[in-house]
Amino acid sequence: MLLLFSGDNAVRDTFQLAEEVAHFGLWQVDLATGAMTCSANMLRLLGLAPPVGDADAMRFSTLERVTHPDDMPVIAEIQHIIADGLPFDRHFRVIHPNGRVRHLSIHGEVVVDAAGRKSRAIGVLMDVTVHAETMRASQVDAERVRAIMTAIDGRLWTARSDGFRTDLLLRSAASRSVPGTWLGFNWLTRVHPDDVGRARTAWAEAPEQVHSFTLDLRVLGEDDSYHWRRHYCSPIVNDDGSVREWVGLSLLINQEQAAAQAEPGLLTGAQIRAGRGILNWSVKDLADRTGLSTGALRRIEAHEGYNRTAASALLLIKDALSAGGVDFFVLPTGEAGVYATRKESRLKLVTENARPKKVSF
Repeated sequence: MLLLFSGDNAVRDTFQLAEEVAHFGLWQVDLATGAMTCSANMLRLLGLAPPVGDADAMRFSTLERVTHPDDMPVIAEIQHIIADGLPFDRHFRVIHPNGRVRHLSIHGEVVVDAAGRKSRAIGVLMDVTVHAETMRASQVDAERVRAIMTAIDGRLWTARSDGFRTDLLLRSAASRSVPGTWLGFNWLTRVHPDDVGRARTAWAEAPEQVHSFTLDLRVLGEDDSYHWRRHYCSPIVNDDGSVREWVGLSLLINQEQAAAQAEPGLLTGAQIRAGRGILNWSVKDLADRTGLSTGALRRIEAHEGYNRTAASALLLIKDALSAGGVDFFVLPTGEAGVYATRKESRLKLVTENARPKKVSF
């Protein structure tokens, strides 16, 4: 045995240091008499004073005096396990005389004598309060992220540099699909056939570029319909610059397009220009029909994205163009366009972007 101190009390002093630093204590119970003996540090962990005389002698049931009321069944369970001669490993809380609550872990097993009879129960008690607090904080963080994932129907995953998904960290709590469906290369079987090539190309280029990228794909949902999902992919890089793994977040973006379509007065500048083109209207023609100045119209038309700050003017513009014979649409891909309603059937896309930019006017 390695002794850290010298003198007659070297063993005791070394063991006491180990107990104090590692926050543990030893105990044993004589199964014939029920008497329990503990190391000094175990008594400190329990918040108990050293026993004085036979009246204050410890038994395993002494733990009930300091155990948190909600954890009393744990102590009773341990006593039944000892009686059956089985090893155990349990957690419980104690309340010290000053009101402090500590989380303890108790490990024990039964020792038999030469005749095979159960003679003693021995074990270790450890203070795991810091570990319990850390685990609780991690649990709270996970619950918060899971709540967000559920709200936005998102999925959080990790992958190798070739796109092979190694873990599904978090997903919507309402999801009914088997996690394995999204692991490995199985996730590609859920991607629309027309988008699989684009997905493979993006991941083939990822190891060389080693920077974050986004990927919009149509993915088969649990309703057996394809939905547009945006994948945010980012590398986790080691100190030497190599990529340890990729982490990704997949978000449903169909709602963005539905929300844009649900706002009847919201148009892009490109849609307005295309609408005028279909009707063969000049800016002045549109100004005469809306009561807006030509200068205001030119500024609105110059705005390529959804200009929510000009909502009232856009309502007038849309009403005028609709009355003239055109209507407007936004595809699930984000492409905005116009089509004729009173002339020959004509449909025109006005942007090649994945979705219209949203820029303040």
